[in-house]
Amino acid sequence: PRGWRRPQPSGSPVAFANKFHNQLSLRRRSALLGCQLCGGMAHTMAAFVLPREGGADLLEERVVPRPSLRPRDILVRVQAFAMNPVDTQVRDARGKFKAKDEAAAEFPEGKILGYDGAGIIEQVGEQATMFQVGDRVYFAGDLHRNGSNAEFVAIDERIVAKMPASLSFAEAAAVPLTMLTAWEGLFESMQVPLDTGADQAHVPKRVLVLPGAGGVGTWVIQLAKKVGSLFVIATASRPESADKSRELGADLVINHREPLMPQLAEVGIDGVDYVYDAYGLHAYATQYVEVLKPFGQILTIVPSFSEPMPSISVPMAFKRASIHYELMFTRAAEGIEMERQHQILKRAAQLIDEGAVKVSIQSILPWSMDSLREGHRLQESGKAVGKIVIAREAGA
Repeated sequence: PRGWRRPQPSGSPVAFANKFHNQLSLRRRSALLGCQLCGGMAHTMAAFVLPREGGADLLEERVVPRPSLRPRDILVRVQAFAMNPVDTQVRDARGKFKAKDEAAAEFPEGKILGYDGAGIIEQVGEQATMFQVGDRVYFAGDLHRNGSNAEFVAIDERIVAKMPASLSFAEAAAVPLTMLTAWEGLFESMQVPLDTGADQAHVPKRVLVLPGAGGVGTWVIQLAKKVGSLFVIATASRPESADKSRELGADLVINHREPLMPQLAEVGIDGVDYVYDAYGLHAYATQYVEVLKPFGQILTIVPSFSEPMPSISVPMAFKRASIHYELMFTRAAEGIEMERQHQILKRAAQLIDEGAVKVSIQSILPWSMDSLREGHRLQESGKAVGKIVIAREAGA
């Protein structure tokens, strides 16, 4: 490309080759290949893609066409993206969203994962009016479109917001999906009242968050405490997870590997008003209904294709309790109230910049194929405390 100068060799040919490869960033390599393929026009981009369902070792780096824009889309140059359980679940949906024995789906053009991101707007669609080129934004994305594991992503502006001014791209990328999931579950599905702490006569209701130190749990604890004024009971089975839950504001931490009700009774708690389940009803449904108060509500974010849920309809009916399901992707998938996610992300940015809530990150890894594979392995380990982020520059 014009203006690009080949670095001068130094040392052995092998050393020069290694230095040359390292200096060619992912962005420059895609531009170089784009010029070769498109006669000088940069219509391609570098991306991490999945050729077919399976393990993290199948992920590969390719040069692919840049996404075209729909009328309300913006094109974002991705600076960082974060891992979520959905990345591993979409990478291989067998036994999760479909039968275990189904054949692996093939993606000849390459499927781009990534459902959290932050970056800079490069282009806006013909009907997009909410942002301008150059704006720094963060977003969670659309399950039915290619994601943020790429140089560029096209995304509907209605599910995007300007990122918190106090955060780096890496920090901002760790927020959207889990924060939206926590907010929608608490304040929309279970209709926890907002900001009731202003009422001095208010007696805090109780929410049980299981587990407390996961990606979603860390936001449930903070939002339930700071925005919903609830008494927060988090669960943890490891000392580091318990410490993280307390750090984020949990009033009480109990062990989810032990029976729940005896632990509550031991400290004089007779039940909870809300249960936020981020593990699975198949494992805890009977215990949830035991600790739930009359008129209580259970919210789960973990549907299961293969694990049956115990029958709790009779005790739930006698308590006049209810169960809700939360999926952050519903709005984009169905095209319903999409602007609502823009509003929630905007409110979250305000809370973060005010210092009311904070981002929980375990690791920030450099932008590379090896880092992405490692991110998948860490996510699947079940031991992450906070989010795993892949970033071009950790402090940018």
